Amino acid sequence: MSVNTYLNRRELKAAFLFIAVISAGCGAASNNPALERARESYQKARQDPEVAGRAAVALDKAGQILGLAERLWNTEKDVTEVEHLASLAEKRVEIARATARRRLAADEIQQIKFQRQ
Repeated sequence: MSVNTYLNRRELKAAFLFIAVISAGCGAASNNPALERARESYQKARQDPEVAGRAAVALDKAGQILGLAERLWNTEKDVTEVEHLASLAEKRVEIARATARRRLAADEIQQIKFQRQ
């Protein structure tokens, strides 16, 4: 193997490595932090049996908005609209959590009333 062949292979490997690093960096930059937060909030709420059981409809609305935001991000990368929808999805998750707390409190009140009788 000549010195020129060795250098060409080494330069080729370096070029591929550079392209791989740049591609990985671009992939990481394409993530939307607001969308990630909304996705995480929604997943946590789905895993909470109180929220999933007592506020399924409200949680479903949050999931629909999150799905819309994800589709928009994947197709158009419209940062402003995706951040708006992600914020709405997070608010819907909070509404689902509040609904679950309210229903739990109402159930507890009913139990206390029943016990007093």
